[in-house]
Amino acid sequence: MLGKKILPGLLALYIILGSWQGYLAIYDRGAAEPKQIFPKEIASLPEQDQRDLIEGIIVRNDRDLQRKLEELLS
Repeated sequence: MLGKKILPGLLALYIILGSWQGYLAIYDRGAAEPKQIFPKEIASLPEQDQRDLIEGIIVRNDRDLQRKLEELLS
């Protein structure tokens, strides 16, 4: 609740780039199931990217999401 009271517009909305059954996926905040899955196996990515996706990469705006997806899908 801290983010909603102090910074309502900044922390209230974000998504997470992560892994679902070994594939790159996008999750809504707090969701157990992905809202979108990409045909990109995370095992094909560099080790650091794999670790980051397993932990979850928080993305706070469309520009950052687009940039990160371009990096991961290229």
